[in-house]
Amino acid sequence: MLVILVVLGFIPFALGSFMNWFMMTYSNTLPPLALVGIVTLLIWAAIAFLVKPYIKDTKKVIIGLNSVASVVLVLVGIQELLLHAYWQNLIGVWTQFYYLPLLNIGFRLTSWSHSVFSAYCAAFLLMVIATLLGCKLRRK
Repeated sequence: MLVILVVLGFIPFALGSFMNWFMMTYSNTLPPLALVGIVTLLIWAAIAFLVKPYIKDTKKVIIGLNSVASVVLVLVGIQELLLHAYWQNLIGVWTQFYYLPLLNIGFRLTSWSHSVFSAYCAAFLLMVIATLLGCKLRRK
């Protein structure tokens, strides 16, 4: 079941890729970015809610579902903080797409910071919190 959680952890790649396609194709239309972020977090919480009966340990659900997100966060950190540029390959593009649905909310939460990486960190924390809330809702 943990493998399934890790595979489900790739969902934000698809959401971010679709968002990028939409914004590039319909450049005159801005999607409701905050709503997209909220829906993404609701999906994340719903996944945790649905898998909780099969994995009793909440820590395993959080780690499994957010393992891809943590690897992507490390890769973004390397690009942002160490290299000061994104890689010009698929990894560089995909790491940006992964958090794209949540960046609007991430930037709002970190408006005090001048670092893009802080918005990525906020997006990651929101995903972890959504996972925890999904698990806790299942428990009740």
